[in-house]
Amino acid sequence: MKVVVVSPAVPHPFGETAARGLYALVAGLLASGIRVSCLVVTEEDAARVRDARARLAASPGAEHLELAVFAPTVRPVALRKLRSLRRPFSETLHGDGLAAALERQAAAGWDVLHLDQLWSGWVGLERRRVLLNVYQLEVIDWEARRGLRLAERKALLQMRRATRRILRASRHVRVVSRRLLERARAINPAAEYSYVPFALDVSLYPLQPLVREPVVGLLGSMHWLPSRSAAERLITRIWPRVKRRLPGARLLVGGWNARRYLDRYAGPDIRLVENLAHPSEFFSQVAVLAYAPVRGSGVKVKVLEALAYGVPVVTTGEGIEGLDCEDGVHCWVREDDEALAECIVQALGDEARRARMREAGRALVEARHSPRLVLEQMLDVYDRVRRE
Repeated sequence: MKVVVVSPAVPHPFGETAARGLYALVAGLLASGIRVSCLVVTEEDAARVRDARARLAASPGAEHLELAVFAPTVRPVALRKLRSLRRPFSETLHGDGLAAALERQAAAGWDVLHLDQLWSGWVGLERRRVLLNVYQLEVIDWEARRGLRLAERKALLQMRRATRRILRASRHVRVVSRRLLERARAINPAAEYSYVPFALDVSLYPLQPLVREPVVGLLGSMHWLPSRSAAERLITRIWPRVKRRLPGARLLVGGWNARRYLDRYAGPDIRLVENLAHPSEFFSQVAVLAYAPVRGSGVKVKVLEALAYGVPVVTTGEGIEGLDCEDGVHCWVREDDEALAECIVQALGDEARRARMREAGRALVEARHSPRLVLEQMLDVYDRVRRE
C-alpha cells in the first residue's frame, strides 16, 4: 500500500496537536511495511523538522518513508487577499512546490491521499481515494465568542465558507470525536465517516512520580483561543476560590506564547513558563492539571498527555471530548467555577485518591489510544477509501 500524507505540520511526537497523532500513525504504517510519502507545508523551525526526520529515520521500516517539506508561498498582499477570497485558509494548498510534488505522486499512483487537518482539504478537491482527517472545527470553537470586531466577523464568515466547501466536497472523512462527527454529518450527510480515536505513543510518556506539593498546572498553546480562555478562567475565576481554601497552593501555567498573552497575571503564586522543550518538564512539577475550557472542539491533547503521565485532571465536558473518561474514575468533570475549585482542593488533599486516579488514567490511554489499536482502525478506513 502507498499512502501520501499532506499536512501543515511535520509528524512529531511532541509537535503541535495533530502532529502528535500523525507521528504515531506514520511510525505504525512504516513498521507495517507500508510506503508513506509525507508532503508538509509548514513554517516550523528547522530544528523541529530535523528532529522529526531523525525520529522517523530511526523507526522500523524507515526505508519506506519519503518526507518533503515546503515553505508557504509568499505572494503580494493583493494576490493573497484574492486567493483567500476564493479559498479561505488555503495556505497548505499553495505551498511552494507542493503542486508539482503532488503531480509526481499522482503519476506514480497512491492508494490513499491522507489529508491531515481540515484546511488541507483544499488539496483533495477533484481527486480520488482521499481521506480527510478532522481533529477540530474552528466554527465550533468560535461559537461562544461575543463582541467580535469587524476583522473577526470577516474571519468567521470565511471560516464557515471554507468548512462547508471542504466538507461538502469530501467523500471520506475521519473524525476523532462524536461531536465532530455530528457536526460534519450535518454539513455533508452523504460522506462516509469514520470515528477513530486520537493516537498517542504512550511509550514516550513515562509515568511521572506523584507530586506531593500543592501545585496546580495548566498547559496549552495560548494562541489557540480555547486554551487561552481556559487559562484566563482558571486564573481569574477559579484560582481565587482555591487560594481561599488552600493559601499555600501554587499555579503553574505553561505553553507556547504563555507570557505574551498572560504575563499580566504572573505573581508570587502564579508562574508562567513557555516554549517548553518537552512536556515532561511541565507534568513532572504538577500534582493536578486543571483545564476548564468553555468551548473548544476536538481532543485536548494536554488532557490526554496528563492521563498518560499519571497526572490527575480536573476539567469540563469540553475537556474530555473524544476521550472515554468516567468522572471520578479517570478524572474529575465539573462545569461551574465553584465546583471546579472544590474538586481541585479535594484532589490536592487526597493523595490516595490521586494515586488511584493516575493508574486509571494511564490504563485508559493505553487501552483506547495506543498507536497499535488506532493503526488497526485506520487500516480498515484506508481499505474502504482505496476501493473507491
